[in-house]
Amino acid sequence: MFLLSYQLDDAHLVVELDEVVDLDNEAAVERELVRLLPCCGPRAVIVDVITPLLTARALGLLLRVRGQAGDRGVSMAVVARHAVARTVLSGAGLDRVLRVARSLPGAELRARGCRPRARTGEASRRQEGPGAPPPPVRPSGRVSGPHAPTSLPRYPRGR
Repeated sequence: MFLLSYQLDDAHLVVELDEVVDLDNEAAVERELVRLLPCCGPRAVIVDVITPLLTARALGLLLRVRGQAGDRGVSMAVVARHAVARTVLSGAGLDRVLRVARSLPGAELRARGCRPRARTGEASRRQEGPGAPPPPVRPSGRVSGPHAPTSLPRYPRGR
């Protein structure tokens, strides 16, 4: 098995993962990724996940490769272009561990250890639209929830 790889710049090697990782090809994909980990030269590897389907085997493989990259002193980031792949990574709690980004420039920054910037006025207004999530609700300071009234002391009203 051969994975497409190319130099993004002097410091970043991009490896494209375009197949679903399953029991049949997991070992071959892992061998190829580890083979591509640089021992010298680029100090960061970006795994570009092109497939929208990330299996549990793919998540385990990415974690193992990240560990081996760390042992070699190489930083690793993951590009998840599909919303489904990002949802799987986030649901597994791996979006921060694997430094997941939506695009190559974002992964390049994450491989350096930079965090994404908070959206500012105009950028956040452009993102709002019919598909955008609603703004967060600020707590009012009152206790709320299904058990809140029972947790407060109740005094009988005047007799």
